[in-house]
Amino acid sequence: MKTYTSENGWFSMELPVSWEEYDCGEDGAYAFFDTNSWTGNLRIIPFRLARRRNPSKDIASIFIQDEVLKNEGANRIQLGDFDCAHFRKNIQQDDGDLFVYYWITGIGNNLFICTFTVDHKQEKCEQHSTDLETVQNILQSIRMKQSVEKLNAA
Repeated sequence: MKTYTSENGWFSMELPVSWEEYDCGEDGAYAFFDTNSWTGNLRIIPFRLARRRNPSKDIASIFIQDEVLKNEGANRIQLGDFDCAHFRKNIQQDDGDLFVYYWITGIGNNLFICTFTVDHKQEKCEQHSTDLETVQNILQSIRMKQSVEKLNAA
């Protein structure tokens, strides 16, 4: 494993040695793939949400619950230190169907929208469940610059 730190130093996480970042062309998004064998693209989009009315409110938890309610098949799971909305969507494109797995997680006013996009054919491969486990391990390892204790107290 190797430690990846975001460009602005806001968060870090552990990546398998064979995973590398690539430029997905979207500002504020961090994208990764396995250089040994492409099986999908992991994208992480971090947000810091404004706490306007009630600074002690856990906006991320509210957002996560909303995602669970509005997305068919969504589950609320524990991902490392954080609550998470997890679901899958089928996306049809001209060059084939894709599955997009979503993990929406965070705490306080910090939110991460994470996706892993795979060709629908990948889902039938033996490697697929291992890849999903690898992605969840990466996401579980996310650490923010501020400690969780400070975020909970905010």
